[in-house]
Amino acid sequence: MRQRTIAILVVLSAALCTLVAGCESGTKIKSIEPNFGNVAGNDSVVIVGLGFKNGMQVHFGKREAKNVVIEGPTRILVTSPSGVEGKVDVTLTRDDGKTFVLRDGFSYRREGGGPAK
Repeated sequence: MRQRTIAILVVLSAALCTLVAGCESGTKIKSIEPNFGNVAGNDSVVIVGLGFKNGMQVHFGKREAKNVVIEGPTRILVTSPSGVEGKVDVTLTRDDGKTFVLRDGFSYRREGGGPAK
């Protein structure tokens, strides 16, 4: 009976971990809203995904985002840093150094222009 109880707890634990998106393997960036902004920066940007935790850093290309607020395991609010026209990767870095990347996740544009191609 004890082996069955342990097996059930392991399965339930894995299911719960997936459900609340707090698992290490479940961390992922799904989208950036909006996925473009001004080269001057200072745009409010929402990162949507899974497994977000307090202490994560956010980078647009090589520049660190400002005002990072982890609103929950599926949403981060940031202010974009300045950048050069074109697409950049968006990277989340945990306090243990593990990174999660959305390739070409954000496009910088000049004022008055559309998203960079």
